[in-house]
Amino acid sequence: MSFRICAFCHGIRVYPYLGFMTGQQYQCQDCKEISPLVIEFDNEEDFAEFIASQESE
Repeated sequence: MSFRICAFCHGIRVYPYLGFMTGQQYQCQDCKEISPLVIEFDNEEDFAEFIASQESE
């Protein structure tokens, strides 16, 4: 199961906001950012690896 996270705060509560002619937009429920930019993962292991790499930097 794939899922998306916010590119700004890395929150997992990202939902479609707009679409159609303007292109897909998403809103993060954690930081309230509205953006077409999200990060998509295919599984939880990839997400956990990404978060671990972000914390080590």
